[in-house]
Amino acid sequence: MSQFSNGSERHEALLAKLSPVLEVTISIRPRLLLVASFKDQSHIIMGILYHIGKDAFQSRLRFRSSAYPDFSRRARWRRFVDPQAFDTRKQEIVKEFAALAANLGAESTIHLEFSPQVSDGEILQLLFSSPLPSLLL
Repeated sequence: MSQFSNGSERHEALLAKLSPVLEVTISIRPRLLLVASFKDQSHIIMGILYHIGKDAFQSRLRFRSSAYPDFSRRARWRRFVDPQAFDTRKQEIVKEFAALAANLGAESTIHLEFSPQVSDGEILQLLFSSPLPSLLL
């Protein structure tokens, strides 16, 4: 899943909870991570990943619930003609996710963005300095 885990149980547990939505490899880098949590410990996690070799983006969604089977979806890799087109689509995804979370009665949501040049260590630092560990672990 990732080349940047330091092997600690806490890091591994968080990365496992975020898989397959968050993937960090030499070729695939995260750009956006959205998480909605619910009273019953259910979660909806959505991410946008960038594939360096394909110069393309992919959205991934995962729903975890104790009442229903887990559900995951991956969109096809998609290229954008310019950065503005990607930013427009990213904002649409954020709005759609917020509406979904609100309609389902989410208790809290988390929105993390990663710059294109972010290092593996900075990704881990951002993940562990956010509310994600207390929410998911």
